[in-house]
This record gives sequence, C-alpha cells and structure tokens, in this order.
Amino acid sequence: MIRLETLKRLALASTACLVLNAAATAATVEQGQARKSDEYGDFNPGDNSTVGSEWIQAIVITSPALRSEVNGNVKVEFQAPGMTAARALCWQQPTPQQPSPWGHDVNLDPDLKPDAQGNGSFIFPADTFPNGPITIRIMTHNEAGKQDIRELQLYNTGGVVWNQGIPKTDPPAARGMKVAFSDDFDQPLSISNNGKGKRYQAHKPGGGDFSGYPFTGPEGPKNPFSQTGTFLRIHASKNTADPRDRGSTGIIAPVDSDGNGFYANAPLYMECRFTAQSAPGTWPAFWTLAKRDEDRFAGQGKAPCDELDIIEAYGGVGKGNPNGFGLYHIVSHFWNQKDADGKPLKATSKRVDMTQLGGKASWSTTFHTYGLLVTQTDTVYYCDDVEVLRHPTNKVSKTGRFEFLIDYAIGGISGWKIDLEREGNATDMWVDYVRAYQGQ
Repeated sequence: MIRLETLKRLALASTACLVLNAAATAATVEQGQARKSDEYGDFNPGDNSTVGSEWIQAIVITSPALRSEVNGNVKVEFQAPGMTAARALCWQQPTPQQPSPWGHDVNLDPDLKPDAQGNGSFIFPADTFPNGPITIRIMTHNEAGKQDIRELQLYNTGGVVWNQGIPKTDPPAARGMKVAFSDDFDQPLSISNNGKGKRYQAHKPGGGDFSGYPFTGPEGPKNPFSQTGTFLRIHASKNTADPRDRGSTGIIAPVDSDGNGFYANAPLYMECRFTAQSAPGTWPAFWTLAKRDEDRFAGQGKAPCDELDIIEAYGGVGKGNPNGFGLYHIVSHFWNQKDADGKPLKATSKRVDMTQLGGKASWSTTFHTYGLLVTQTDTVYYCDDVEVLRHPTNKVSKTGRFEFLIDYAIGGISGWKIDLEREGNATDMWVDYVRAYQGQ
C-alpha cells in the first residue's frame, strides 16, 4: 500500500502546483484505509478511535425517490429499525412569522414518532418551501444513545423563488471593482474535457485530478454535468455492480488545457453560491490557484504557487468520518516557497463553524455564498458576506494570475472514506452562480 505522504509530485504545465498521485490515493480510499497527509493537514482523516461510534446507519428512505422532483404535499416515508424518536427539518425562506432574511429551520412534524418497527412518515408541503434544490434532514435516536441522520436531496419544481441567481447588487467586498466574469448557469452549459472552445475545462488545469470518483467530462456516457432551472448540477455516481466502473463526478475551471481562459489579478474578489450533500466521502469545494507569469512554465512542478481554498467541506458522520456538523475548512497553501529560516512556508487555515454565522445553517442545509478578496495587503475570506478569516497577502498572490475551480470530489486525496451505498451510490452538488471582480 502506498502511503499518502510518499506519493509522487507531478510536473504541471500552465498552472504547475504540487499535487498528489490521485489514482494511488483513490485506491487507498476505496479500501477504507484513510491516511493522514503532512502536506494537507486540513484533511485530518478519521482514525480507529471510538469517536463517532454513536452514529449508525439506521434510516432507510422508502419514498419519495432519492434526488427526485417534487411539488405539492409530498409524503416522506422512512424506516429506522431500533430507533424510538425522530425529527424532520427543512430550511425555509423568510415568512411573515419568521422574517429573518437568512431564512429559518422548520420542524416538519412536531408529533413525528417511529412506530414499534421503526417506521415513520410525514408530509412535506413543498409549495411553501424554496423552489429548486432542497434538502430534508431526518434525524433519529434511541435510549441506548445510538443516532442517525439522513439528508434527502430533492428538487422542488414548485415552491417559492428565493435568493436564486446572481444578485442585482455587488457584494460589499467588491466595492470599487468591476465584474470580470459571471455565470448564472441559466444558459446552456459550455464544458468539455479540455475546455478548448468552451467556457470550462472538466479537469484540474495542468493535471492532477484528485477525486476518488474520477472527474469526468460531458463527452462520455457518464456526464456529471446538467442544468436544471437556473442551477448547475454536478452529479457524482458509481455503478457498484460493474467492477470496471470507478465512478464519476465533476470539476470546472475557466481555463483550457493550453492555459487559455479567465484569470484575475489582485486586487480581486471571487464568490460562488452552492449547496451539496453531507454523506461519507462528499467533498465540495470552491478554491483558487495563483501563479506568477514568470514561473508559469517552470519545470518539475517546483514553481511557487498559492492555493487558496475558500471552502473545503467534508461530509459524513460515524466512526472514521469527519462528524463536522456545520463546519468547513479554509486553507491557504503556499506551495514551493520557504520562509526566512529556509523552512516550507506554513499554510494558514481555519475551521469555520457555520452554526455561529448568519442564519446558523450548515453548507448542506441550504445555499451559501463563499467569497475571497485579495488585495496587495490582505487576503480575506467570507461566508455570506461575513468575514471569517484574514491573513497578509502572500508574495505570489500579489502578482500572480488567479484561476478559480468548483468541484464535487468524492474521497480521493482527502483521505476520507467513501460510503454512499444507502444514497444509491450517487449524490449531487448544486451551484447557483459564480462571479469574479477585478480592481485597478
């Protein structure tokens, strides 16, 4: 078994950065052997301790079908053998009774209780909840302390249109800047494997795909990209009955395989609004790479590169899983750079607790907007326009060209195990919009 710490660095071309051997790591993760990465300390995969052992997989959703379209009054039925108590929650837009602009959580059935066999049901009034992608959370527990949570992803074809699409106003952090790139995903998608002649490339520019389920372009039979309403859907899936199927999922970057496309220089601001499912192995992210022009074609992947991870979210509960309720990670990697003592330049990171921000909803509960401001002095990270981390702008970021990436990795070099069996070995990330601003 190849250890993650010893995986080879790959030489990159137009956006050369340090990457790990995704294929070897994916094999490691598929076998459930989570590894700690010295270079990606934010991954911190689970160990063999008892942390999270109270979480078990008890809930089976029998209707409606997972990830299906719904409207009107929807009967949700589930089975949770051995569980004696249950709750069902869903995030709702502001109402006259609950006018907070953030929205609020709704208990869908205060009297919900499984029967003696663990069966339960409730009505979801879809027309009074947000239109588009929506998540119902079912939680159960018993007197022995065991518990479970399921996130039922649905698409509400009715409901209330709320906070959809690019806002008419500019974000506060982009004051004085001009829009340089925007995509509301309300037009036909423009994505291909190499990105040539299209708006997006379906792989990490320069190489180094890192997901356990391989990033796949729309040319093949397992196209992970589709457009529903005004949203980009990135669909991760795997046919476990076919031993040849390694799975598929998606990444987009506005730079083609020749290095042509959209870049921005500091001062700049970028943001993306999305939601995704929290399940074992899910790893949605919005991030950037910055490289100076004079270093762009340096060989052997040794050129300085700043990787600013605006959000990395890790899904799943249970032993060996992140168990990160309402948490996501911000990490700034300063690859191939040394400090004054000649040691590798240390990354800056923070674990953000979303239960203390705004409406106090998690990244998988509802949509949120994640932003990054880079000036000549400060690099600032935002969640729903709330500042959550600030650090001095690194030297490479001051003069480098930034490209953004949006992806729904499944396992891979994160080290977290993949267990999507009860989700039908499939899961969705929904992207509302992305936009970037350029200053003078």
